[in-house]
Amino acid sequence: MKQMKIGDWILEVDVERTKDFYQAYHQITEGCDCLSCKNFVTAIKLIPKPVLDFFRSLGIDPTKEGEVSEYYEKKDGMHLYGGFFHIVGELISGPDCWVETSVEVSHLATNNMIEINDFKFGFTYGVSSLPDEFPKPTVQLEFEGTIPWMLKEEP
Repeated sequence: MKQMKIGDWILEVDVERTKDFYQAYHQITEGCDCLSCKNFVTAIKLIPKPVLDFFRSLGIDPTKEGEVSEYYEKKDGMHLYGGFFHIVGELISGPDCWVETSVEVSHLATNNMIEINDFKFGFTYGVSSLPDEFPKPTVQLEFEGTIPWMLKEEP
């Protein structure tokens, strides 16, 4: 594992083991056939290079494994998406991008995130929906960003 400093976080990441998992795993659309997921897999290839480079620097293939959701269409026609991906590694220090607002409710604190070309990224100490075969230890990368609607079908 190699130590990385990203924004206010220090992580230990095994990029090669992460990359190996993503190469072997199926696309998001094999686990879900909704239009939002299909659009994400299509449009993610067109996002700015610095965003793709960030995913790749951690070993992530953003068309696979993670959890993605379309939140809404913005006035400019772009669609706001959010979700998370997993990385083999450990979060050593830094703010949790999820903040508890009451006993039962948490929210994504976008002030605890970094921004790369209209995409926001942050890390959390929690892990959700981890596939059984994902290598441990695991770090969860949260994201939020806008992408175009690429499908002929409307959401």
